[in-house]
Amino acid sequence: MTDTRSALHRTLGFRPRLWPTLISLPMIVVMLGLGAWQLQRLAWKEGLIERLETRMMAPAIPAPAAGADIEEIEFRRVTATGEWLHQYEMPLIGRPEKGTVGYHIVTPLRTNDGRVLLVNRGWIPDDRKDPARRPESQPTGTVTVEGIVRRAGLRNSFTPDNEPGRGMWFYVDVPEMAAYAKAEGEDVPDYYIDELRRESGPQLPIGADPMIGLRNEHLQYAITWFAMAFGLIAVYVLWHRRTEREEQDARQ
Repeated sequence: MTDTRSALHRTLGFRPRLWPTLISLPMIVVMLGLGAWQLQRLAWKEGLIERLETRMMAPAIPAPAAGADIEEIEFRRVTATGEWLHQYEMPLIGRPEKGTVGYHIVTPLRTNDGRVLLVNRGWIPDDRKDPARRPESQPTGTVTVEGIVRRAGLRNSFTPDNEPGRGMWFYVDVPEMAAYAKAEGEDVPDYYIDELRRESGPQLPIGADPMIGLRNEHLQYAITWFAMAFGLIAVYVLWHRRTEREEQDARQ
């Protein structure tokens, strides 16, 4: 044991103290492990973004039927032709755009093949919530929509429940919205479509940009964990060396 402590002393320039070592070593190991895990997450996220961007930029396909595997079609560019059911328009609350309060407008589309699709047509400002104040956004007749397939039902623990009776919608819930549009029991796919921004024509609602909005901050997280680990190592070493010098000075 004495030989081991002497070897550590020669290697490190100090003798490790028991309690500082027992406290610091597990923390350093955990921080390094979390940093390595974030690097793994970074590689996974970059692969996911590349895969989804490839789907999004591929040629559009007809909107998939109900029951399609969302893992295979999410972020796929699709088209659908039919007529808007404007009377069942549903505003999603709390969707600011560049600091301006507003809504996303979800409107059912009855397609030419007899289905009902939920389409997030895009953003409108708060003062244009009333459809009467934006008649240009209420086209009639047959329209063709191009957009991106999105997964429905996503919400976090802070998202309130929808209140259809009060016209308050906080997230896309296909069964609730289908019931509101009197389309329950019909062929309603369990996804919705983010309509892409139009290059011409009516400016409201403002459709989605064909860009992946997934956050990818894993590199910053990894750097933070590694920096904390190396910082703790530096503190550990400096504390021991200072303590050892103080003890040597006290013995002299």
